[in-house]
Amino acid sequence: MANLEQHIAEFLGNDPTKHYFVACSGGVDSMVLVHILHKLGVRVSVLHVNYMLRGEDSERDQELVERVCSQKGITAHVKRVDFNKYLASSGGNLQEEARKVRYKYFENFKLKDSIRIVLAQHADDQVETFFLNLSRNAGIMGLACMLPEHNGYLRPLLPFTKDEVRNYATENEVIWREDVSNTSNKYSRNKLRNVILPELQQAIPTLKESVLTLVNAFQATQFELESKLKPIAESVLISQQLSFDQFDELNEFELIELIRQLNLPASIYSEFAKLRIAEKGKLLACSHQRFCSIIREDAYFYFQKEEGFTILPKLHIEKVNELPEVFTKQELFVDPLKIKGEIAVRRWTEGDRMKPIGMKGSKLISDILSDAKIPHHARHLQLVVHDAEKILWCVGMTVSREATSKLTMDNLQLKIRLV
Repeated sequence: MANLEQHIAEFLGNDPTKHYFVACSGGVDSMVLVHILHKLGVRVSVLHVNYMLRGEDSERDQELVERVCSQKGITAHVKRVDFNKYLASSGGNLQEEARKVRYKYFENFKLKDSIRIVLAQHADDQVETFFLNLSRNAGIMGLACMLPEHNGYLRPLLPFTKDEVRNYATENEVIWREDVSNTSNKYSRNKLRNVILPELQQAIPTLKESVLTLVNAFQATQFELESKLKPIAESVLISQQLSFDQFDELNEFELIELIRQLNLPASIYSEFAKLRIAEKGKLLACSHQRFCSIIREDAYFYFQKEEGFTILPKLHIEKVNELPEVFTKQELFVDPLKIKGEIAVRRWTEGDRMKPIGMKGSKLISDILSDAKIPHHARHLQLVVHDAEKILWCVGMTVSREATSKLTMDNLQLKIRLV
């Protein structure tokens, strides 16, 4: 089994600056990884999560990991979680929630560029993942399954089967503990591993090799997709725009990949596609660390950032005794006798209406903004100045005829000051 050691040595390369943290449960796969990395002489530490789900067995798993690490002079980091209590408060699927807790813990150790998290998934895990993702209609990314290296996570055992790993452990006297919960068919993965795949393998002896060949093909396709969509995703993150010309060139798989690279939920795919033929101004809400919605404009999608609370600019009011020869839309002169109550500034809202100077009747603020060709994503920032009864000024756009002054004395000059 020197072949396994040789592969991992070549996989890791010779970089003394790297520090490898092995995610170690105490099972055979992760204990073999700890053994090999220590034998290779690389900088290695261990991460162990004790979910406290199996009573004494969970404690013995932790004790084994800590004892072996102590014997080898390896630092072991242990996270203890009362997972029954955790699930009682948070709910959710046990295996999925455990995975979230585990990876959140791992992320704490990825803050330095020199650190890599080493995971013990092997070829059998890859085959199981393929069928699970196939059943979930996971697309090319899902069928590409687990990559040997991705986002700081390394999986050096992927080319090897469970039997090969176990044989190495036996030949090299690696000690480990069996997790009896793996024999329970309560969970989908265990049922697939213990019942469905053995029957398929018996009927189709080449099943495992065929699936791994498919996974390799999907990984190659996924790599091509990632390379093609990366510059588009980076452009969207910077400009907050995706032109319809770019969008129309994307096929289904490319759009799914773009959504993934933008870290948007995959569930928005169908709605995003519908947004292309929706009316201008249509909005698609989404959950994102940078974006809160996607807005359809005339010739592009605009990815709206979460604005948060914005302080309104100051409204400056001053008494003046003369009017300018030329009026602008950047200031308003009003007759104080036509004002009802206090004058204030605010953001416009749907349904706001005013009586613009130079026309009969009234007009919706939304129509004023449309006529001025203000993009929908910028309209929420529009200011209006009003008194207790009416809108006096759509700032920068138009003024109302209802309060404009025709006097030369005792007028009020209204100006917006940003600071």
